[in-house]
Amino acid sequence: MYKFGKGNDGILAQAMMYSCKSLRPGMELQDPVRDTKGQVLLPAGVVLGDSHIAQLLQRGIAAVSVAVNETEEERELRIGKEKERVLELFGETGETAELEQLRRLILERVDVG
Repeated sequence: MYKFGKGNDGILAQAMMYSCKSLRPGMELQDPVRDTKGQVLLPAGVVLGDSHIAQLLQRGIAAVSVAVNETEEERELRIGKEKERVLELFGETGETAELEQLRRLILERVDVG
């Protein structure tokens, strides 16, 4: 996710990468979607409908950048929920050194979020 800044209305404008399998109608593309040859399939700013999502899945597009606008309160609530989910999955510490490292990396990423 990359942050674009805070507007005068207190809304944080940012983008998040979404798996095409988790896209929902009404989401807005932050960046254009291109095929393997660099041709634009969908331009930035398109509000996705069912047919757009089906087209992306059919073409094997794995993920796209979606515009996300949320207040600071909404952002903090989302981050809190994401941290809770990580702790549900990993507990306070990972069972192995590798899982612990993965848990820490995920939590660091959530904090940026």
